[in-house]
Amino acid sequence: MSSETVALVLLLLACPVGMCLMMWLMSRYQRKNQAQHQPGHVAGAPTDPDAKGAEITRLQAEIDQLKAAQRDSEEGHAPGDRPRNGS
Repeated sequence: MSSETVALVLLLLACPVGMCLMMWLMSRYQRKNQAQHQPGHVAGAPTDPDAKGAEITRLQAEIDQLKAAQRDSEEGHAPGDRPRNGS
């Protein structure tokens, strides 16, 4: 092989080898970042099991209030109004 052929082969391999190296480095960096950010954890969500139970209870109460308000509005009452006798 002549030196020109070796140089040509090296030039042709430089791009694909460089791209593979960059992809490997980027995927390695991305995996490292994901491990640090604890996948599956929602920002602002309680981490304590008791706090999670309290949050579930609070959200269930809020759902119940919204359902009651919707039911009242469908019956023609404002959410804060007391039902009148006979209606």
